[in-house]
Amino acid sequence: MTAPSLNSRRQGNRAILCLAILERAANAGATCPTNAELADMLGYASGNGPSGLINLLEVSGLIAVHRSNSGRVVTIAKTGKRTAGVILKRRLKDWSADQDAIMMDALAADTGFTAIGRMIGKSKSACISRFHKIAAAMGEQAQ
Repeated sequence: MTAPSLNSRRQGNRAILCLAILERAANAGATCPTNAELADMLGYASGNGPSGLINLLEVSGLIAVHRSNSGRVVTIAKTGKRTAGVILKRRLKDWSADQDAIMMDALAADTGFTAIGRMIGKSKSACISRFHKIAAAMGEQAQ
């Protein structure tokens, strides 16, 4: 067995720190930090890194995330506390196992997310988000 790489340890440390930041915000009843704010707190150069950590924490079952145009509301699974904000009820548009299979097969055939979205009736960003959730759930198998 090999030792974890520096990057994987750094991501693990950032995930733990990110969860602590979200817990503090929830305990205080504050709004959820934006990706840019989290990037500053976690030492990322851009706001892209924190969104991956949020997805990882969500897929791991440590948090639940309700997203909207006005931001996100995070519920901490351990305590049930959540960050401030309004949770809008949305019509569920769950992914079926068939849609997952079509997306993964299309990706294996080097089809882009825009084309995949057209095939299965989802947006490009929904396909990308779903792929990240599947990849996080699969862990090392996805690489």
